[in-house]
Amino acid sequence: MYIYYILHGTQGDQPIEQEGDLTEELLPGIDLSDGPITINALVQKLQDTADTVAWEACDLTNDFFDREDNYIYFHNRWIRRSDAPWRKDRNN
Repeated sequence: MYIYYILHGTQGDQPIEQEGDLTEELLPGIDLSDGPITINALVQKLQDTADTVAWEACDLTNDFFDREDNYIYFHNRWIRRSDAPWRKDRNN
């Protein structure tokens, strides 16, 4: 289960970061062990409360494995950074 997040993005031309704890109260009904679903729900919640931000990457801390999983927003979906293709012109 993911317990902490750091979202990286841009607002206008300025880099921006948002971080915090992931809890059942913050994202009720969301499977916090599924990275892309967790990030989508988190981004949706933040869009409801903040100005327009283009989120590009997210680091999720996994409590069970005691590690960080890195995700990027690629072709309109969140994927693990390690699964990203080497060439950006490939459509995965």
